[in-house]
Amino acid sequence: MPKQTFFNLAENKREKLLKAFLMEFSTKSFEDASISAVVKKLGIAKGSIYQYFEDKMDLFFYLKQHCEQVKQSYAKHIKREDYEDFWQFLRALYQEGIKYDMERPLESNFLFALVNQQHSPTMRQFYIEWQQKALDMFTQMIAYEVKIGHFRQDLPPKSMAYVLVTLTTKIGDYMTVTMDVDIQKKLFSGEPILAHNSGKTLLQAVDEHIMILKRAFSKP
Repeated sequence: MPKQTFFNLAENKREKLLKAFLMEFSTKSFEDASISAVVKKLGIAKGSIYQYFEDKMDLFFYLKQHCEQVKQSYAKHIKREDYEDFWQFLRALYQEGIKYDMERPLESNFLFALVNQQHSPTMRQFYIEWQQKALDMFTQMIAYEVKIGHFRQDLPPKSMAYVLVTLTTKIGDYMTVTMDVDIQKKLFSGEPILAHNSGKTLLQAVDEHIMILKRAFSKP
């Protein structure tokens, strides 16, 4: 966590630091991201960063926590009981994800880049922890759908959940391969990944996958 000296900074200075480092970690691997390069652009001393954070990992972890909290603030009002079925609920979550991406592109890009660093030696553990958390969450959701009779009972909920987690992590690849969305270009420009028609494209991809999963998961 940041030291108190970080929180003592004026809000505009904190925001400036956050934006600069979010961009750095969104466009480079953890290993290649450079504190020296960022402080040079900002025109501040490198040593000042270590007055705010213990080390590079401490800084990265704070950025990750910040981005996750912002994303959660967008989805927290989406409740399963407000939707007729799980698929409408899942689509609503994606719609909030699009809104988050459009309004908070730096935070969105950071998390997207993190998910795609699963082969980084340093980030591997973060990725595994995120994947396990997502798997546990979807397993609980699916178990509930099985209990109320909406989903079939002859498949293990964890296996069904793994399919959903894979969809969540790989849908960007699907858009890149099949829908000509240049996600890497968007990351380097700092613009929302889902800018212009990409938000519509994502929902199209979600709807296509839901059609398949609905047939696979529904009670025979």
